[in-house]
Amino acid sequence: MQFLPQLPDVCVAQFATPFNCDCFLLFMFSVSFIGFGNRGSLYAKYFAKSPHVKIVSACDIKREQLWQLHDLYGVDEENLFTDEESFFEKKRSDVLVIGTLDDLHCRQTVKALSLGYDVLLEKPIAPNLEDVRAVVEASEKYGRQVVICHNLRYTPFYQKMKMLIQEGKTGDILSIEHSENISYHHFMQSFVRGNWRRSDETSSIILQKCCHDLDILYWLLEKKCTTLSSFGSLRFYTRESAPSYATEKCASCSKKDCPYNAVEFFKQWQMLPNGAEKTDENIIAYFDSEKQPKGTCVFYADNDVCDRQIVNMQFDGGTTVNLLMHAFCAPQTNRVTKIYGTKGCLSGVLSSGKITLSVFGKEDIVIDVNTEITEKGAHLGGDSKLVEDYISYKNGGEKPLGLSLLSDSIYSHLLAFAADRSRLANGQKVEV
Repeated sequence: MQFLPQLPDVCVAQFATPFNCDCFLLFMFSVSFIGFGNRGSLYAKYFAKSPHVKIVSACDIKREQLWQLHDLYGVDEENLFTDEESFFEKKRSDVLVIGTLDDLHCRQTVKALSLGYDVLLEKPIAPNLEDVRAVVEASEKYGRQVVICHNLRYTPFYQKMKMLIQEGKTGDILSIEHSENISYHHFMQSFVRGNWRRSDETSSIILQKCCHDLDILYWLLEKKCTTLSSFGSLRFYTRESAPSYATEKCASCSKKDCPYNAVEFFKQWQMLPNGAEKTDENIIAYFDSEKQPKGTCVFYADNDVCDRQIVNMQFDGGTTVNLLMHAFCAPQTNRVTKIYGTKGCLSGVLSSGKITLSVFGKEDIVIDVNTEITEKGAHLGGDSKLVEDYISYKNGGEKPLGLSLLSDSIYSHLLAFAADRSRLANGQKVEV
């Protein structure tokens, strides 16, 4: 077994180990993690706030990522793993949080279910329909529960929109316009030269990035889509768009004020991703490496995902819905939603935390949900509420408004797969 070696000695709170322990009643359930990057570490922070949850184990290929679990949450060194095979030798907790890359989700979820874990799974479920089916079949076979991390459902913004629709404020919904406006710097770091730059290695962007949006549209309407069409492609982040000064590596580029320059962009970080001291010399060395895609010019990267895509949908009852995803927003990613009904309109920008209710013949009402947002940077309050609601549900509470079980989440994936079939067929109409 490959355990994480030589972790530093630190003073940590003395917890009774909840799993297989006489003191288990101190905690309602225990949690482990596989994949402890951005998403895993964020969820751990919220789980750790609950007196009814104990974090007991984790696995991540990056040794430095696991230090946090020992330092912050008192996880024993012997329960920190750097290889998946050793980690999955046995069940280590009640719940497993899976925050790895998309193409690993199916294999790891099926294995976890077979061991008797309930799973909290980062979206998407899997990058293709065959793997999604395998997860569903495993959940049914082993009788274990899978909840998908559709964070937007938990935001005060979309929960308020949902409640207003349920109260009949807009009347029957006739049409929705929704846009996922990805900031250029987020897109370039994640989808041009980051982990999700290639659909054959992870998943298509309409699934990876917009299964959130497709899920929200389906969740708000509570109707099924009958037909859709989609158009999109990679248009700008290509060699054909490269300016004359561009070089293959940002470290050797003379254009230091280029908005896409990886070296200058990462100088804003407190430390390098590999934990090295942040000096100009170390930054240049890190990004000039042939093995480091994040140092590649955005016009010379090996990316293939769309930089903009539209999906036109018709739902049961004739409701029309349009989704626009594009990669050219500044300064921050935002989502804009407009809902048109027989009595009025709901509209708002997610990042503003404000919703405008326009009822025919009456003055507009602006609803501010910012006071309900605990952490704006964590999906506008969605991440913390997701964990809070999950803990409540696992401890015997009623199903929360936003909770997305596996059966709830499948539909957004079917829409994404259909959208890609249509896009690859030059916008041909597809039945869902």
